[in-house]
Amino acid sequence: MSTSEVWYAIPSANVERCRETLPKWREMGYKIAILQNQTRGEIPADIVVWSDHYPGWPGSINQLCASIVPKSASIVVSGGDDMLPDPNRTAQDIASEFHERFPDGFGIMQPIGDEFWGASTFCGSPWLGRGWIERAYGGNGPMPAQYRHNWADNEIFWVARCMDALWLRKDLTQYHKHFIREGGVEPEYWTKNVEGFDRHDMLLYILRSWQRFPGCEVLDVPGAAARLYDHAIYEKQYTGKAEEFFFAKFGAGVVANSCVAKFRKALEACAKAGRRAVAVYGAGTHTRSMARILMDAPCTVRCIIDDNAKLWGKTLWNFPIVSREEALRLGVDVVVLSSDSMEQRLFDNARIFMDAGIEVLRLYPPEVAEGTTPAINGATSVARDLAAELQAARSGVIGREQDGCSEELAPRQIVELAR
Repeated sequence: MSTSEVWYAIPSANVERCRETLPKWREMGYKIAILQNQTRGEIPADIVVWSDHYPGWPGSINQLCASIVPKSASIVVSGGDDMLPDPNRTAQDIASEFHERFPDGFGIMQPIGDEFWGASTFCGSPWLGRGWIERAYGGNGPMPAQYRHNWADNEIFWVARCMDALWLRKDLTQYHKHFIREGGVEPEYWTKNVEGFDRHDMLLYILRSWQRFPGCEVLDVPGAAARLYDHAIYEKQYTGKAEEFFFAKFGAGVVANSCVAKFRKALEACAKAGRRAVAVYGAGTHTRSMARILMDAPCTVRCIIDDNAKLWGKTLWNFPIVSREEALRLGVDVVVLSSDSMEQRLFDNARIFMDAGIEVLRLYPPEVAEGTTPAINGATSVARDLAAELQAARSGVIGREQDGCSEELAPRQIVELAR
């Protein structure tokens, strides 16, 4: 296998864009493979394969790696037809450094010199080593194919990081000529295949992250080093970006900000009062959306309490999830209730702490009836639906199709999404 053979492999529905950008990749020493769909046309590539069906961005990359790009390619670089290569380094020079970092080819390298859209937090134009291509996701391809477009790049970022197989390169720049930054008009294929599926992809990412990205296990190969996924890294470093984006984009941004403000104020009050062992009660959606607060809490959080025995012994954001009885044994001195939809129920269950002289803090008005969502009262019905949808998803079922998704792709059960 030639360590200098690097292929740029992408799906494309834009002939003119390919004619504009692909020559730049050729000039820097890359070979090019394109999975063309929707619009046919002559383009400057080494291999062009037509597809009547668009399997989505990650699915296209899997197909390119499996049956289009020659197996002699030690590295496959992907992205989109609006990406440009690093202008100062040849493919062969960069590949040499890649193989020094990942001798067995099991790794992902992401240039982040171009910080467009916070590019250092996902792998939107990744370098995929042959070891990753052949072993990631059980040998089923380098990408999780369940996504249509967005958020697959977020998943591989975290899966690779949690396997110590991610290399972020600020010294390399792959400029993203996205129509938004270039002042262009949103293309029809973007509206259909990206924007139209964003809600589906974002919710899918949230569900899969809660389940530790099922299916990401590495294929065992004789003689190859074992690679294990460590979700504790994700819990410690993840900032809750997807959950925040989900609420902000689909109608509940004000709601989410209000919840965060209340939660932060409660923890700050604990710190001011000199509390040294705070327990957060509730390991559901509400607490998960408080990641950015819990990662740098103004007080000492000892544990997270939940009444679901299946969660005991696990961790959330690197905090142990325990029962009410275990929290008492840990010597907590204040309990902060963390649920907008079931706060009254948690308050009733927290009697064990109050009887022990431990203060219990509520975030929402106690007069709001059980079964409602106080923070969402007065907000749009969309916000109410989304909150219910996330709660239902955590329980294992999504009750209705997602807007913009075909029947085939609409998630109905978390089992389907996780596979």
